[in-house]
Amino acid sequence: MKVQQATKRETAHIAVGTLAFSAVMNLVFALLGRWDLTVLWGTLLGGGFAVLNFFLLGLSIQKLAAAADEKRGRAALQLSYSTRMLAAVLVAALAVALPCFSWPAAVIPLFFPRLTIFAMQLLGMYKPEPAKTPGAENAKGGDEPV
Repeated sequence: MKVQQATKRETAHIAVGTLAFSAVMNLVFALLGRWDLTVLWGTLLGGGFAVLNFFLLGLSIQKLAAAADEKRGRAALQLSYSTRMLAAVLVAALAVALPCFSWPAAVIPLFFPRLTIFAMQLLGMYKPEPAKTPGAENAKGGDEPV
């Protein structure tokens, strides 16, 4: 399957946002006097997984859109979601279990893709398309109550 341009573009946005938030997080650790190499390794683990998780979400959406059977596509999307959430739990458990990772520095970046999307919306870089109501293209405008 070929990766669509939109998936590549949005993953790049998430990667840049995750990198920016990770830099800020590392700066906070440094200002608090808590920065060491475990913070760096935790950041790389959590941030890397967060971007990979978003990319895999994009691939899942592509497969759903290309699926001939909508019911089967939705089931595949649900399986993808469950698998990705299980992987996130495993990443967090790995960060807690191994002393080479700072677990907060590994877990916090898992939220950076969502924060990146929120920041993009605030900055006007991303505007979700308004929901279309069936038959709205034929409706005439007016100010009368319905």
